[in-house]
Amino acid sequence: MLKPEVPEDCKFSGSSKVSLLVPGPFLGEAEIIRETSTHNLSYTMLLFIIALFFAASAVSGAELWVPTTPQSVRPYALKKGHGIKLAGGNTFPITGNSTGGAFCILNTNAGGFGGGVGGFPHVHKKTYENFYAVKGRVQLWGQNLDTYKSNTSIQQTRILGPGDIGAIPFNTIHTFTLLEPDTQLTGVLVPGGFEEFFFNMNMGFGPGGGFDNSALAKWDVYPQPDFVPRADAVNGRGGTGNWYDGPNPLPQDNSAPIWVAKNYGPKWLNSEGGRYQIVTPFVTGELTNGTFSQGTITLSPLGGGNGAKGAPSVKSSEATAFMMEEGELEVVVEGYDTVSLIDGDLVFVPANTSFSYAATAEFTKFMYIAGGGKGLDYDLIARGKTWDSAFYPDDESIGGSLGRMVRI
Repeated sequence: MLKPEVPEDCKFSGSSKVSLLVPGPFLGEAEIIRETSTHNLSYTMLLFIIALFFAASAVSGAELWVPTTPQSVRPYALKKGHGIKLAGGNTFPITGNSTGGAFCILNTNAGGFGGGVGGFPHVHKKTYENFYAVKGRVQLWGQNLDTYKSNTSIQQTRILGPGDIGAIPFNTIHTFTLLEPDTQLTGVLVPGGFEEFFFNMNMGFGPGGGFDNSALAKWDVYPQPDFVPRADAVNGRGGTGNWYDGPNPLPQDNSAPIWVAKNYGPKWLNSEGGRYQIVTPFVTGELTNGTFSQGTITLSPLGGGNGAKGAPSVKSSEATAFMMEEGELEVVVEGYDTVSLIDGDLVFVPANTSFSYAATAEFTKFMYIAGGGKGLDYDLIARGKTWDSAFYPDDESIGGSLGRMVRI
């Protein structure tokens, strides 16, 4: 640390007002004014005061909050509703540019389509597209293209409520509709870059600005006009498999849609680091050929009331994003100021970047996305155990205190 020089008006010269200007961590300069006898103000004390200001400046990191989605890879946090906004209530808090091509996230806030299908049935040949209901209700249809053509599979549909997901692998016909006047749908698209389709659709395809179907293949969109969405859903389900009437296990392959109702999917409990984490995967790296994973984590506070600075440090080899659902999450990214996230807020951490996170409220829950096959969830599951409850144990020595052990 540089040894600061003592200004002339701070030298011993009898009783006087001492004014000392030193750098400050936020305002650039801070002025300390004291009326005292300089015979009682030691030179050592002056140096100590100055050192405190330099130390405060040194520990203050860069600002993690940003006003909108960056267009280069860096750690950042966004408040709910912020990001690149398009017409139709579409907002991109994460893009291919901001993740280095790993994934993008689209939040759609809009009213229902009056019961009709919201988009034409189509297939992506290279893009995974997952539909996660945050608010309201969304109906999603899906069927593998090859088995649809060969008539060897059954078309599936689900009505998604908050916390439900429909995961659509590539080569799967799909379409959807919003059913409520106030609906929020979060789409996770992998790899990143698919947002360019929405950007161009927002401007209009073609030289005259009109929508041109011949350009769709450029954006990995292939219409399937012969596909007729089934209209016979009962209790939120059409087709085979459980919904809210039993467990929703993950399939053994990724050739068909994946449906997971809130809290009905498989769960693992990790109790490392003085806290509990319930990991509920929707899709895993194994199911996506190492492309990405997505799910939720329900987190207990650290024992002793410690925040993120007291939590274990994580350095994942995969790009990682958290989007808050409930509670409060404190996040520390190396080199940046601490942030606290609440409902709808989001944080992105590039691969190979150290960070830590901690719940500051009971039963804090967030959605995670990892841009590869062995992200944060992979490690937590590998070191955890299978679990059949939506609640972590009542163990005050680790951090839980509510004692809710309702099983499903």
